[in-house]
Amino acid sequence: MKKNVVLVKKLQKMRADILKEIGDNISTERRAPQRDVGDFYDDAESEKGRQLSHLLSERDRIKLAQIDDAIEKIEDDTYGICEECGCEIPKKRLNVLPFARCCIECQSDMERQGIVNNETMEDKLLYKDVSITDIESNDE
Repeated sequence: MKKNVVLVKKLQKMRADILKEIGDNISTERRAPQRDVGDFYDDAESEKGRQLSHLLSERDRIKLAQIDDAIEKIEDDTYGICEECGCEIPKKRLNVLPFARCCIECQSDMERQGIVNNETMEDKLLYKDVSITDIESNDE
């Protein structure tokens, strides 16, 4: 039981770190000077930066959902069980990736088939447990 408490705290810290990073990025965007007219290349570079920021925040939302799923599995006593084959996920893998959903073999099979996981990307991006107040409170 004590190990689960330590693991939950580790996952909660990972979650808090991601929220802080998102908050920092939002704060940086807000402080960026607004220009009326700009050089074409400056505008293109700025747009490229916004697109990269969007992609990174998309990854963060997915990671937040995975972390919350792992915490829920700990509470349900299903943590460390592969969602595909039902076998135990090796401890080494869980130490490196504490929110792993599948064992290495099943994950490799899914990647070869082009499947990221059982959920659609749209389902993962509909992250409902993070509000702007979570992000902004970490910004202060």
